Amino acid sequence: MQKEIIETLAREFEKDNPGVQIEHEGYPFDELQKTLQRAITSGKGPDIAQINNGESSMGPLVRAKLLIPLTKYDKQYGWSKKFAPALLARNMYTEDGKTFGKGVLWGVSQTGELVGFYYNKKIFQQNGIQVPKTFDELEQVMQTLKDKGVTPLIFGNLDKWQAIHLYGEILGTMTNREYLDGLIYRQGNKSWDTPQIKQAAAKLQEWESKGYFIKNYAALHSDDAWKLFAAGKGAMLLQGSWLTGDIQKAMGSNAGFFAMPPRGNKTVLHVGGVGIPYGIIKTTKYPDVAAKFINFLVSDRAVQLLLENGQLPAIKVPQSYIKPNTVSGDLYKAWNKVNDENALGHYLDWATPTFYDTLTAHLQLLLAHKESPDQFAKALEADYSKFLQQEQK
Repeated sequence: MQKEIIETLAREFEKDNPGVQIEHEGYPFDELQKTLQRAITSGKGPDIAQINNGESSMGPLVRAKLLIPLTKYDKQYGWSKKFAPALLARNMYTEDGKTFGKGVLWGVSQTGELVGFYYNKKIFQQNGIQVPKTFDELEQVMQTLKDKGVTPLIFGNLDKWQAIHLYGEILGTMTNREYLDGLIYRQGNKSWDTPQIKQAAAKLQEWESKGYFIKNYAALHSDDAWKLFAAGKGAMLLQGSWLTGDIQKAMGSNAGFFAMPPRGNKTVLHVGGVGIPYGIIKTTKYPDVAAKFINFLVSDRAVQLLLENGQLPAIKVPQSYIKPNTVSGDLYKAWNKVNDENALGHYLDWATPTFYDTLTAHLQLLLAHKESPDQFAKALEADYSKFLQQEQK
């Protein structure tokens, strides 16, 4: 769905800007991670690219002087006035690339992102289940479904990043903003070797042991997982807001969405943020045109297309677009509530340049019960502390 929106906007931009030709090439997330920096450093990179936030891509590219700072264009187009400061911070680094979350704007995001639970309304109704309002109720729902022979949660971890979201959502019910921001922005001497990191790891292992996940989840690709959910093979799917349009198209009014429910009165810090931002590559010959197109990607026209196709813009959703009893309406209500509560957390792999590989590898070991929660926490801290020491040199 996102590909079609981008290409529609590209054709409209070409029409309004004679002589400009836009070629769009999309990649799955994991392939983008592997190929982008290699393409840029070889001199064969694009004019505009999606640069993943944090240390997985943006930080290293800023330090390598491979991106154009957007300060000039921010003043021209007013992006800082359009988006909430907390969301803009996710696309910022200091000019030396050492401090994440403040300084210079290096990318602009078209979409917001929120990870939560899609659910099959028919399966819920058939089994007498209501949308859970607390974490305890969520666990009761999964156990009830399991006892009745229904797969509670479709979860595919072949491409590994799915486990980051599942673990991150559990952690989000156990942590607070000061701690989580400190970890991801590397401020305040925070550590990964803490009770909350271990408790979330133990809960993930508990869910796996109780059989709450679809069988053979480790061999199931995320694209296949959501299609199985849409086909009625399980009651819930933990996934991001980027799938809402596809799920709405496949399931119609039978699909709903809810955010991870809280433990008691504790605010959940939900996995999510902004979509992978669009940045301008240093080698481009057309930086002004590139900035103009990025601005069109976040224009009112772009927001209209996103909402018409069940996608989530990086701004609060106007009430007129929130249709009751639809999966997109559920998502938009959840997104607005999360923004009102300042309850948007982070993607945990932003922490260091190698953290994605470290986190996914140890989540696999954790899910396979080949590593304890204590060993898991110590492995994450080893990666993190090593990078902090390198930064201080």
